[in-house]
Parts: sequence; structure tokens; C-alpha cells
Amino acid sequence: MKIKAPFARLNYDLHNVLGGYAAIVLFVLSATGLVWSFNWFSKATYYITSGGKELKPYVLPQSGTLHIEAGKVSLNVLFKKLKEESPNAATFYFALPQKKEEVIRVSVVHERGSYYKTDNLFFDQYTLAPLQGSGAYAGKYTEASPADKLRRMNLEIHDGRILGIFGEIIVFVCALIGASLPVTGFIIWFKKKQNHSLHLRKS
Repeated sequence: MKIKAPFARLNYDLHNVLGGYAAIVLFVLSATGLVWSFNWFSKATYYITSGGKELKPYVLPQSGTLHIEAGKVSLNVLFKKLKEESPNAATFYFALPQKKEEVIRVSVVHERGSYYKTDNLFFDQYTLAPLQGSGAYAGKYTEASPADKLRRMNLEIHDGRILGIFGEIIVFVCALIGASLPVTGFIIWFKKKQNHSLHLRKS
């Protein structure tokens, strides 16, 4: 790409060279974005990455109401247990039940700023017994299948966070390039149309 070239040539090079470099990143951004946008695409992606398995819906378990008379157990007991199991965890998020059949939801974040390296755990609000949820985001990250891990990474792949600040910069730059492609493309089309009209006039 020649910086000192005429504007039309420079614009053409910007469109093709920068667009070519950004194409792979833009494809990844598009694919990860479509996972949220269309259910059929989300299921198809999971089917391919899991080797033919069906994407299970995210379903919460329920607390056993047979123990309702015993009352709710202290959260301090649960927190102490989780802290012993994951002493290096960055954060513990608790979502408390509002109804008698709901569970205690706990998100154990193992790396600050990371969404996918998180254990999403469920406990009976009366006995603190661990319960099994359903879906790619349920359970411990280390015990998740490769396809479930990839699904959990979707957000951080999309915004480049999975590669740290370097990845975020790459995504930002490529997004700017992607936004410029319609403009540079229009200029190329307009110049060609202008030159074609001029050629017809001369002939």
C-alpha cells in the first residue's frame, strides 16, 4: 500500500489490504454475535462444536420443600465451605431465593474480569445440598465439556477480552476497519461509475 499514491488508489488499497487483514477477526465477531441473535445458529454452532450433541436449555433445579419446616441454613456455612474448596477464587456472588422452591445460586469467579472461568453452582436453601442444573453455563468450569467451555467463552471471544488488553485493541481496530469498509467500498463504486460515464461521453 503506497501512502503517497493518488486518493483513489489509496482508498482502493485501504479497502482491500485493511479489509483482508481484518477479515478473520470480523468473521469471528460476526459468528459470536450470531450465537446470541439467532437460536437456530446457536444450536447449530453447539451441534458442530460438540460433535453432534444437542444444546440443553439453562434450567435451574429446585429446593426440596419437604425440609421447609427445618428453616433456612446460615449462608456463612455455605460461604466457608466454598472458600475452603476454592481458596484462590477472586469473587463469590450469591443470588438468594425469593420463593420456597427456589435455590441458592452461587457464582464462583476464579479470575477477576473473566466471565467464562466461573463455577455456577446451586444449593438447596434448606439443607445446602448441592443440586445439578442444566445447560452449558451450569456447574463447574473445569468439569464442563469442551463445547460448553467454548460456549462460556463466547462473550470474551466476541469482545477480545480472552486475549487481554491486546485482544481488546485488536477487536477495536478491526471493528473500526469493518465500519470503514462500506465507505471505502462506496467510493470505489462511485469512482468506477464516474469513470464509466466519462468513457461513454468520450465515445
